[in-house]
Amino acid sequence: MSTETQALSIITADIGATVTHATLIERVEGTYRLVARAEAPTTLAGDEVDVTIGLGHAILDLEEIVQRRLLGDAGPLMPENATGEGVDLLVATCSAAPPLRTVIVGLTDHLSVQSARRACAASPVRLEKTVSLGTRFHHWEEETLAELYRDPPEVLILVGGADAGSTTPLESAAGVLTTLYERMPEERRPVVVFAGNLEARRPIMQLVSPVMELRVVDNVRPSIHVESLGELEREIGLLYEQRALPRVPGYERLAEWASAPIRPTTEGLDTTLRFIARRVPGGQGALAVDVGGMTTHAATARDQGHHWATCADTGTSYGLAGVLARVGVEGLARWLPRRLDGEEIAARLRNAMVRPRSVAGSGEELLLVHAALRESLTAAMGLLRQQHWGRLDGDLTTPPFDLIAARGGVVAHTPNLSLVALSLLDAIQPVGLTRLVVDWAAVWPALGVLAAIEPLAAVQVLEQDAFRDLGTVIAPRGTDEPGMPALQVAMVRDSGQLTELEVAAGSIVRLPLELGEEATIEVRPSRYFDIGLGRWGVGGRATVRGGGLGIVIDARGRPLALPTDEREARRCMVEWLRSLEGDADGP
Repeated sequence: MSTETQALSIITADIGATVTHATLIERVEGTYRLVARAEAPTTLAGDEVDVTIGLGHAILDLEEIVQRRLLGDAGPLMPENATGEGVDLLVATCSAAPPLRTVIVGLTDHLSVQSARRACAASPVRLEKTVSLGTRFHHWEEETLAELYRDPPEVLILVGGADAGSTTPLESAAGVLTTLYERMPEERRPVVVFAGNLEARRPIMQLVSPVMELRVVDNVRPSIHVESLGELEREIGLLYEQRALPRVPGYERLAEWASAPIRPTTEGLDTTLRFIARRVPGGQGALAVDVGGMTTHAATARDQGHHWATCADTGTSYGLAGVLARVGVEGLARWLPRRLDGEEIAARLRNAMVRPRSVAGSGEELLLVHAALRESLTAAMGLLRQQHWGRLDGDLTTPPFDLIAARGGVVAHTPNLSLVALSLLDAIQPVGLTRLVVDWAAVWPALGVLAAIEPLAAVQVLEQDAFRDLGTVIAPRGTDEPGMPALQVAMVRDSGQLTELEVAAGSIVRLPLELGEEATIEVRPSRYFDIGLGRWGVGGRATVRGGGLGIVIDARGRPLALPTDEREARRCMVEWLRSLEGDADGP
């Protein structure tokens, strides 16, 4: 189809490790609208394992919804014909490939190595090992060398040295690595990404290039006080796109179907997030979280800056083993409003890992999946805090954002909006006043790809159809004894109706305000709380918008501290769920 002709119909696809999501976008009375959505398992059991099979099933479901033919024997019918069959464009994002297994080799365990760690935290990689050589470059630990040879990484990142410094240490390290891998079969050798001393590029190329694929990017630490991560982050993303995604079964066929290059899900989501941040009023930017089956991401966009944190092997299906390794059964049990013993929790999680595409069949299973969602997201938020906000491990505060945008299979499939909101608030711990929205149709990443070829369609769908608005959250920083007065709240609707209440510390309160309805709210905190203004005990007034949950006032304090007593913790979880939905038993 000519790029000068506007598309009449578009299929978007986001192919995850567990589920493939598809949407149909059409021009309706001159405006692009999302008219249907569907999903199917990404792969099927049996001999045929091909991501286009799952996508094909999702497109067939779209056909059932819109009652017209979209799929032919060889793939989607393109372009749309005169009888209305087919579509004009298909765009796709994919996160079905496992993260790249990566090792960092650096001269010391600070500066360049820490910078490379931050770059990896923003990328679809699983950092398996960090090797710090110290000042004795001639002495590698034999166990380290044996491990690197026995189980070579897919990507080896070599960093170290300020620009214009000595190149000898880096040349020595490169020489050892070259000797280590030169007799290994070529297909098992890692790709080397050099992000160190600018002066060392030429000798490193001479040593490494004859043996391994070498990619050279800007020094992540050109001087002690300067950090430059962009080039390394982009190169790792490109490696994932070029080396990991093509290994997904059916990828070549999918590429033939697509009207634009297939992009990693995180890349498409990053484009959409930056657009959202520019459009949201307030100047504090947006925070996005994506809890997948295998990987969890957290990202921020504010002004011209944007940051990513990726927690590989941590999610709500394939990544459950990683969650258990991080926090254990006890870490998940603390989020449950009902008591489950450790053996039962472990059995249910094993079942979820074996059947990653199954839907939670009971209240207990749904609560357990949301416990895993909390811990997955807590891990990703922890990386974001450490790598980009300079927070220490124990500091769980999150800077104020105008918008928190959440996505993921569990988020989209949980019918209980109060449980979704509570899980997000528990893990993110936002401060101040923010809107909470979710990607109900799993369309945000694909819209980021669509923006490059049909920007009007991407913008119109994003603004009109892509959000499920849960409402506005007001969450102060600080703590006080449970039950003590925390906030005085007065809300005036457009109709003039006044609602006044006192919110106690340790509680969550929900004020009804319909979707699209606005009100003026005034909040006066006690001297132990800061409502996001940076001043304790100082109040403020703002215009707020309603949503599925209206206005949520979270006065449980920041950082959030669950009671140490198990019974009391479970009682609090029940009470918080009841406050958001009016159901004492939870979902």
